Amino acid sequence: MKKLIPFVLVSVVALFWLSCDNAEDPMTEDPEDVFLSKTIVIDTTYPVIDPVATNIMEKLQICAVTDSILNLPPCSAELFRVFQYRPDKEWKDGFIVEMIPGVYGSPVHQIVIVENYFGKYRIVNKYLGYLIEMRTRKEGYNDLLIGYVDPDIGVVAIRHEWQGQKYDVVDVEEINDHYVKPELKDSINAVFLPAFSAGY
Repeated sequence: MKKLIPFVLVSVVALFWLSCDNAEDPMTEDPEDVFLSKTIVIDTTYPVIDPVATNIMEKLQICAVTDSILNLPPCSAELFRVFQYRPDKEWKDGFIVEMIPGVYGSPVHQIVIVENYFGKYRIVNKYLGYLIEMRTRKEGYNDLLIGYVDPDIGVVAIRHEWQGQKYDVVDVEEINDHYVKPELKDSINAVFLPAFSAGY
C-alpha cells in the first residue's frame, strides 16, 4: 500500500504537468486573430473620381455630371476627391467626399460620408474639415482623423470612429501638429468634444 501512494502521486503530478503544458495560455493570442491596423496618410493630390462614385454624387445632388443641372458644381477632380472608408467594400457601398474651400460658399473644406443603406444612398455625416489620416479597423470601417480650423487655436485634429450607423468624435489627437500629451487627454477631450460644432 505504501508503494502505491507514491506511484499514484507521481501519476497525478505527471497528468497535471502534461495538461498544463498542452493548455493554451489565455494571455497569448492566435497570430491569425491579431489585427494589424494600417495608417493611410492623405496627401494633397486630387485623382480622377471613379465613375460609380460620380454617379452617386450626382444622385445625391452633391455635384453635376452635365451642365444641364443648374446650381450644382461640376463633379470635377479639381473640386472634389473621394476616399473609400471601408477597404473591403466597393464604391457602390459608400465613400467619403471631400470638397475644397469655396464649394457651396464654404470658407473651409467640407466632408460628407455617403452610405448605401439597403440600396438607397444617403449622407450620414457632414463635417467642416479635411481628412488627415485613415486607420483600418478589424470591424471594417476606418477610423478618420479630421482636421478642423479653429480661428482662436489653429488646427485641431480629432479622431472619429464608426458608431453603428454613422461616425462620431472620440478623441482630440493633435493641436497645430503637436500630439496631445496623455496627461492632458481627459481635460482637452472634456473641453473640445462636448462643444464640437463642426458637423454631425
